[in-house]
Amino acid sequence: MAISIPGIDTAKGLELFDGNESDYITILRSWLKNSPAVLDKLRIISEETLANYTIAIHTIKGTYANIGAEEQRAKARQLEEMAKAGNIAGIQSENDAFIKQADTLFAEVKKWLDNN
Repeated sequence: MAISIPGIDTAKGLELFDGNESDYITILRSWLKNSPAVLDKLRIISEETLANYTIAIHTIKGTYANIGAEEQRAKARQLEEMAKAGNIAGIQSENDAFIKQADTLFAEVKKWLDNN
């Protein structure tokens, strides 16, 4: 079965699992189930939430790497660097678009999994 999901380099994702489609699909299912809760931690940004934001964005960066979502991983890395630097204004200017992109990716993965 060909795995094709907009926003994900599935060939790269499969490569991480030695081409084992079953393992890769298991990871996609796990990502779809667990990532929204982590993403919710990014919705409110303030001095008080910055430490938790940094942990959550680091986690999301890793999960994007695990599924082959390179564009999103790179954006998460930028947000993580801003968080580590305490650049709340920078995060606020980029965060909504990042979350919207994540929501779109969740929908695409869910659609593919539901149809396959």
